[in-house]
Amino acid sequence: MSKWFIEILNMSISAGYVALIVIVIRLALKKAPKIYSYALWAVVFFRLICPFTIQLPVSAVPVQPQTIPQDIVYSGQPSINSGVPAIDRTVNNAIETSLPPVNPVSSVNPIQILLELGAVLWLAGVLVLLLYGIISYLHLKRRIMTAIRIKDNIYETDLIKTPFVLGFIRIRIYVPTGLGENELEYVVAHEQAHIRRRDHLIKPLAFLVTALHWFNPLVWLSYGLMVKDMELSADESVMKGYASDVRSDYASSLLALSVKRSGLLSPLAFGETGVKERVKNVLHYKKPRFWVSVMAIIIVATVSLVLIISRQTEITPADQNIPGSQSDTPIWEASDSSVTPEAAYTTEYDTVKISLLSGNKGFASSDIFETTDLQAVSYIDRSIRESKASDYKDDLENNHTNQYQIEVSNRTGGYSCQLYYDTLYEKAYIGRDGGLSDIGTDFARYVDSLLEHADITFDIAGRDAAALFKAYGWTLDYQINGMKNKLGDINTLSDFQPNPYYFAYHNELSKDIGLDMSPYSNTADLDIEIYKVHESLPQKFYPIQDCRGIAVKSGGKIIGAFISAGRHSTFNACSLKGNSFEEVTGQTVNGWLADKVKRGAEEEKLSLLEPEQIIEEYFRALDKEDSVTAKYCMSKKTLLDNLSVNMRDEELFNEGVELPFINAVMGSTKSNFNLKSAKLSKVEPVGEPDKDTKTFRVYVDLQYEKEQTMNNGEQFWDCSMVYESPQTGWKIEGFGH
Repeated sequence: MSKWFIEILNMSISAGYVALIVIVIRLALKKAPKIYSYALWAVVFFRLICPFTIQLPVSAVPVQPQTIPQDIVYSGQPSINSGVPAIDRTVNNAIETSLPPVNPVSSVNPIQILLELGAVLWLAGVLVLLLYGIISYLHLKRRIMTAIRIKDNIYETDLIKTPFVLGFIRIRIYVPTGLGENELEYVVAHEQAHIRRRDHLIKPLAFLVTALHWFNPLVWLSYGLMVKDMELSADESVMKGYASDVRSDYASSLLALSVKRSGLLSPLAFGETGVKERVKNVLHYKKPRFWVSVMAIIIVATVSLVLIISRQTEITPADQNIPGSQSDTPIWEASDSSVTPEAAYTTEYDTVKISLLSGNKGFASSDIFETTDLQAVSYIDRSIRESKASDYKDDLENNHTNQYQIEVSNRTGGYSCQLYYDTLYEKAYIGRDGGLSDIGTDFARYVDSLLEHADITFDIAGRDAAALFKAYGWTLDYQINGMKNKLGDINTLSDFQPNPYYFAYHNELSKDIGLDMSPYSNTADLDIEIYKVHESLPQKFYPIQDCRGIAVKSGGKIIGAFISAGRHSTFNACSLKGNSFEEVTGQTVNGWLADKVKRGAEEEKLSLLEPEQIIEEYFRALDKEDSVTAKYCMSKKTLLDNLSVNMRDEELFNEGVELPFINAVMGSTKSNFNLKSAKLSKVEPVGEPDKDTKTFRVYVDLQYEKEQTMNNGEQFWDCSMVYESPQTGWKIEGFGH
């Protein structure tokens, strides 16, 4: 929940600046028709609900769109970066002096506790305001239950003192009894002006947004001024239809009704607001000159466009994981040391031996690694020698700290030390001569990787891939693997096949640096080079850090290159510029797939089915060991995402498609189906988060040849369904509990 709260805080901060600017512009438009100042508030409320804006180097809004970084809860020295130095200094100094230091073993980050508490308070405030709105609405509904219809959608009752509009679909105007003929005419004209402009929808939505930002006084001020401009502009709209001699009668009606006002109406209704100012506005109303309207339109349009634009995020030393440079030292590097394996350094030693001491082997292929590669030996020796004494005192014997023995030697002698890598708090220490010293986690990840990869090639300095990645600030430590592979048709995707989908997705990342594999579609003989990257993935992918550099070659020429985390998820990947798929393409994965995929006959048939029927088709296919039909029932995004699940870094992607519940027997060559039967007994709806997502509970009897991670018998699962596209219809996104 703290993630949502941080997003709300960031939007509230930037919208607060926009609100101040709009208030100033509103004063400049004092003599212009109020419809223009009313329109300006749309920018403020857009900023309050939309986390995405157009980013340019220059903006009228001085603050950064991400003043509070999402990773602040992981930072040992939490700080903000608003883009306004005075504010940053004041706030960051306050954070530094008020928060206790982070203890990486015995406690959580203090800022995380504060944000969690803040998130709870924020949610409580939102719920209170929403409850107030609902209760007010229900109370108002009770008061108008006996209202009598006068004509059309106009109702009269003696239980209200002031007229208002209520309703979303069946919109009604309610007026108090006893209004004169002229008063009724003016009131109805005013309320009909609201209805024509959809104010009956705008005001409740604005209240909802205000409730989300209830802690920000500038948002409440904006809401109040917006409602005032709404009423004033409605009055002006009415005045356009009457002669000037009607103004005094209209103003008298406003005054008469104001005397009868009682209490605050529901935020979902329209009561009378700012009567004194409205009367003055009516009495002084003049039809605006043409040039005044033109100038007002130009000002509103210009201001709206300018205020939608945000400043591009500035790179600061704290933003180590944010890409954007092509210097020799990448600014997104999560490195706490300037030393890299490629750095020139002479050492008296020629051998390094690494032994895994802790019980958590993880993905390590061996407990021991030994090398005589001079670059690796030099890097390890130099990093250890340059590590600084640490004041860390707590126990490092825990289940989230990996321990390694490092021996650096030559024929005449050497030294040894222990490496402690705390994977929970991302800290690393060298234990030597009875003391501890701090060392970068990039070094710890490097040492850990040497135990994982069985066949390493260190000598890559002269390779074109190393030069290409270096040009964008990435350091290649060594080659993990090299392989031959084909390239399927990535120009037009149809039924899901791992090869074309994997390469088509990553080709979009390659395009970010001007490489395009599309002309090489259906090439049978590609060279794939997989490298260990020294730097970590950009911060947006945190906590995933380890990554690989992939170079795709045809005829010795690099035709594609990208950064990938390898195992975990296909979507943990970025371009060499550090941009994610969404940042490169401007599309979501589902949107891209909808444009890219051409359905076949089988998928056309399935696209006509309801979500429950897709679930039935899936289990029917499993029961018949029909993996083709089962695959058609799955979301392509899910299948694409799973291409890297539980995969060793030596592999490019999983060649097979793992389907839920088949529970393949490891090492089996007979069939990938360990499932004997799947009998679906019931499907019932559970929830519908939005129009494109539905959740169902499925009851199914599963029987396996061999029980591994799945058990035999009747069981229930929650199935998430997603509407993939109009061409392919509903698909299974996944199963869970």
